[in-house]
Amino acid sequence: MSPDSEPPNTLDMDTAIPSPEELVERAQALIPNLRSRTARCEDERRIPQENLDEMFEAGLFNTMKPKRYGGYEMGWETLCDLTLAIGEGCGSTGWIMGVCGGHPLMVINFDFAVQDEVWGANPNAIISSAKMTSGSFKKVDGGYLGNGIMAISSGSQHADWFFAGGSQIDGSDKPLSTLIPLTDVTILDSWQVVGLAGTGSHDLEMKDVFVPDSHAYIGGERPPGAGLYDNGVYKVGHRALGPYTLAAVVVGMAAGALDIFVTDIIDRTSRHGAKIADFQSLQLRIAESSAELDAAKLLIRQNTREAMTYIGEGKPVPRDPHARLIMEGSYASVLACKAIERIFYAGGAGELFLDRHLQRIFRNVQAGRAQFGLNWDVQGTNYGRWALGLEGEQETTPP
Repeated sequence: MSPDSEPPNTLDMDTAIPSPEELVERAQALIPNLRSRTARCEDERRIPQENLDEMFEAGLFNTMKPKRYGGYEMGWETLCDLTLAIGEGCGSTGWIMGVCGGHPLMVINFDFAVQDEVWGANPNAIISSAKMTSGSFKKVDGGYLGNGIMAISSGSQHADWFFAGGSQIDGSDKPLSTLIPLTDVTILDSWQVVGLAGTGSHDLEMKDVFVPDSHAYIGGERPPGAGLYDNGVYKVGHRALGPYTLAAVVVGMAAGALDIFVTDIIDRTSRHGAKIADFQSLQLRIAESSAELDAAKLLIRQNTREAMTYIGEGKPVPRDPHARLIMEGSYASVLACKAIERIFYAGGAGELFLDRHLQRIFRNVQAGRAQFGLNWDVQGTNYGRWALGLEGEQETTPP
């Protein structure tokens, strides 16, 4: 299909595209249903299909998808607001929203023919990804042969395609980025974890998977889809803003925990019959956690808005705010972690039982913060090195 031909799934955009505010309201309306399925999500180690169906019906996965394929072409601020709301209902589902909801920005690196393959036949296609350096690719006639274990692919059980990256074994030091159908790989049952179990972030195994040249491009070079869209949201990379959707999940989970905690504690009494809500220490814990979560939300919204301002003006994000944006996205998750720790320990031994929401959210928040982009030891150190004029970044996680 040429760029001038009629795109698939064309909608009447004046009536089909909701406002960002309406889209967020739709996401918030799903919170009770999502929350009611969190135990099942964890036990089954996958997102309940009902969650995905409701999110598709609400149009949430259209947020960053091109209008050419029925999407809304909205920015990072909207995706973060949606992810925060979904995370408030179910952390694992919010994680998939944050990860897969931003992947249209990677699909558009390929030409229209490949985009048609992804969205033309299935406008609800989900695209997952894996650790981008864990595969290896050998150049052959017409493409590449891919092999290796692709680690930690969130949403792989529900995905139709996935992004795989890795090294070329022809001696080139440039990595390769590829887009591969999930049917070409094997999902390994590897995601046995203490938190965010429902994300189903299993490893994927490639064995001599043929990747056509059209589905691959070399890292650092101009991708084949560059320049196909005018919207500024498609002109920014994932490095600075990608982690913000994950930070939004963590903040959303902690906000959901605070809501549950306050609701549960109002009528609770101590073993001596005193009303716990009257304890000043508890009131202060609630206030401190609420303030931290409000601050984290403001960081996310302010910084994504700031970055989108540069993008809207057709400018790259300068190095100074770029370094700060990466660091502060991580710090938003630090604030969320402090907020939930404070109320979790105030809940007492009763919150330790596995049927309690609070303990599940507590574990999920810890798991979310372990993600490399949110790891404060790494991202805080990187910013400190930059601020002090030191060369290079701290690329290794702490032991």
